[in-house]
Amino acid sequence: MQRSPSYCASLLVGACLLVSGCVPDASHDNPLDPNSRAFSNSGTISGNVLSFYQPYTGISGALVTIQPSGVAGVTNSSGAFSVSDVPAGSISIIVSRSGYLADTVNSKASVGVEAKVDIHLDAMPVVGACQVVTRKIDQWWPHAVYSIVVSGTLTDPDGLGDIAGASLQVDTMKFAMSYVPDQQSYQVSVDAATLPQGNLEWLVGRPLTITARDRIGATTTGKSFSLTRIIQDAPIPASPTALDTASASPQLFWTQITPQFLYTYKLELFRLDQGVPTLLWSVSNLSSSLSSFQYPAVLTTGTFFWTISVVDEFGNLSRSKEASFVVNGQ
Repeated sequence: MQRSPSYCASLLVGACLLVSGCVPDASHDNPLDPNSRAFSNSGTISGNVLSFYQPYTGISGALVTIQPSGVAGVTNSSGAFSVSDVPAGSISIIVSRSGYLADTVNSKASVGVEAKVDIHLDAMPVVGACQVVTRKIDQWWPHAVYSIVVSGTLTDPDGLGDIAGASLQVDTMKFAMSYVPDQQSYQVSVDAATLPQGNLEWLVGRPLTITARDRIGATTTGKSFSLTRIIQDAPIPASPTALDTASASPQLFWTQITPQFLYTYKLELFRLDQGVPTLLWSVSNLSSSLSSFQYPAVLTTGTFFWTISVVDEFGNLSRSKEASFVVNGQ
């Protein structure tokens, strides 16, 4: 018996339905399969946080935060990090650590992919010990000169070569500082005449700060400090002076002072050549009980002068006027 085409088609459809009902559902164990229970629409961001300059070294303890999700991690002892469960899409990686300039790097997280990123942090300069000492330099003409000398010890984990400069800030005034190699510190001398009232008393009670700047512009301001004392009185040279004739190894005499603080004496001896002074000898930390001291070497014929200063325990100084004398021969 001949079957109609429609009858055959119905049998075929029925057979297909029967077969499909016997075939089990496809497995969804692949975590990249959106239908898998293990599927996560996220990836992993890993990498290293390194120093700014070569040779690159790892920075431990840096906080790595992924935005906008806020998931985060911390670098290990070698500077490596790995942050998982980062939602797929465009992200910002923010890295921060105390003592370093924070940085942000843009990247992308992909499903099931570990993206690797290396980030370099600039170490902030460090302002260490700071000191201000006052100076009163008495002289015959035109008058005594008052000044402060400010010094600061600056370091930088990226090396001293990364420090681009330093400045002293007092009130609204700013003074550039220079590196002094033999002192291994930044220093600046400020004449009292440049201050608003033309004297050091204007500084009393005012905080001073030092700001260090590195090559890419990161700045650090140290703790404030202040001056401790302005010494007005100084010992007076008694002999030789006023172009006295002295021996080649002169005994230097002065009148003592009696300030109400601990102090020592400092002696300096200069040679004058056509009016130009050259420091020949200096001795510090002489006992406050002394009133004389002998020059320990032998001077040649010429014109000389000496000064005596009182120095307190903080380094503040007050120096006498110049006491001149002449040596005619050994």
